[in-house]
Order: sequence, then C-alpha cells, then structure tokens
Amino acid sequence: MLEHDFYADPTVFDQLKSEAAGWLCTRLEKLCPYAWTIGFSLLGLVFLSIATGVFAVLLLQRFGGEPASVLNQSLAQAVTMMIALLAAQVVFKQALAAWPRQVEMPVRLRFLMRFFGFSVPSWRRQRAAHQEVRRIRPDRRRTPASEQQAIQDFFAGVRAAGVNVTIARTLFAAGIRSVDRLCTISDRQLQAIRGVGPATVRKLRKHFPAR
Repeated sequence: MLEHDFYADPTVFDQLKSEAAGWLCTRLEKLCPYAWTIGFSLLGLVFLSIATGVFAVLLLQRFGGEPASVLNQSLAQAVTMMIALLAAQVVFKQALAAWPRQVEMPVRLRFLMRFFGFSVPSWRRQRAAHQEVRRIRPDRRRTPASEQQAIQDFFAGVRAAGVNVTIARTLFAAGIRSVDRLCTISDRQLQAIRGVGPATVRKLRKHFPAR
C-alpha cells in the first residue's frame, strides 16, 4: 500500500492552510480598485524625490565653489539622478496601466498625464475592448447540470471508497470524471496514472466494479 493511501482525511495543516488562504483572499477582495495605481504612484514619487534631492545637492556643490576633486562624486550623482528619473517614468507608466478599466479617468488627470508625455488610451475604446473580451471569453458556469451532477457523484463515490482527495483530483485531471468512466476503464490504465497504485485500484474496484 502506498504511503499516501493512509491519509484519507485532510490534516490539521491542510485545514489551517485553507483557512489562511480564505482569510487572505477575503482581505484582498476588499482592497480599493485603485490600490495598484496608488502603490505604483507612491513608488514613482519616491524615485522622483530621490532624483530631485540628488539634483539639489548637485546644484549646491556647483554653485558653492567645490574643488575639482569632487568631479567623480558629481558624475556619480548625475548617473544616480538619471537612473532615478528613468525608474520613476517606468513606475508611473505601470501605475497608469493599472488604472481600473471599469472606471473612467477624470479629465484633469487625463490632461495632466498627457502634459507629462504619457500616452493615455481613450476610455471608451478601452471599455469597448474590455466588454468584447468578456463577451468572447467562455463562461465556465454554463456547464450542463447533468455533467456537474456526474462530477459531484464521482468525487462523492471516490471519497466513499476511501481514496484521498489528491488521488481523486489526479483521476479527474486524467480524464476520469464520472462513475461510468471509472467503471469502464481497466485496472492497467488506472495503475498507469501517476500516484495510483494497486491499493487504490482495489479500493476503487471494491466500490466501483468493472464492467
């Protein structure tokens, strides 16, 4: 018998992991739709403030009559300023791309973005493209009720046979998604599936005899 055949029920760690994942997903769903835009904007402001500070120090050194020995330091400051400006530009573009598609950008903010050289797409075109993608994207909830019931009966039967959830999901991924399919497949084909051993096959055949 395989080692993982002994664990038919979820462990305490599985339950803790499930509860932690549910708690985290609930908190993330409550985030403001502008969270990514605000985060990227704050990061861009940090880079911009670094560039502004380095530029101010460079001007003070230039007009303060510093000796020529600080030329290397001035070059390093100039390179740091350019890198910070480039990073701020990239992050601000990412903040603009993270703007929620379902919310129209205010006219003043759109004008400000265009004034600083950023390309702002038309909200109407973006909205139409988003609706087109939603229309073309297949809806998984349209699965026939009979198929959903067959899948539920399959998992319930496998669970009743004493097979753990991991192997049940493996069988489902291998294309065995109904009781009829499980009864018609041979033992050799079952054992060819990774993670399914003789002990699992005996449990399944005891609950689902082959036809």
